[in-house]
Amino acid sequence: MGRMEILTGVERRRDWSDDEKLSILVEAADPDARIADVARRHDIKPQQIYTWRRKFAAEQAEPVVSFLPVALIAPESSDEAERAAPVNKPTAKRSARPMRIEIGCKVSPR
Repeated sequence: MGRMEILTGVERRRDWSDDEKLSILVEAADPDARIADVARRHDIKPQQIYTWRRKFAAEQAEPVVSFLPVALIAPESSDEAERAAPVNKPTAKRSARPMRIEIGCKVSPR
């Protein structure tokens, strides 16, 4: 029979919940905290804190797509040439005048 080694001690692989990870990250985010000290207090390597930080930042950085209401407002014009042509009179060409689109943001309270 060959030689057999029995390893004893604390198992190094641990399963951290997201709440535990976030509490450690909050502690490490303190301006006076040093990552090495926080890692030592929780018996983990400093690289683990950086890995968790990247993981949670990537989850938060997903782009959010939203649609906003748009209102088209015609500018007030006193010039007769700029007014809309009558419906029964077809226009031959488009206007060579440059068009301007203005996008504004109106924040409404919730």
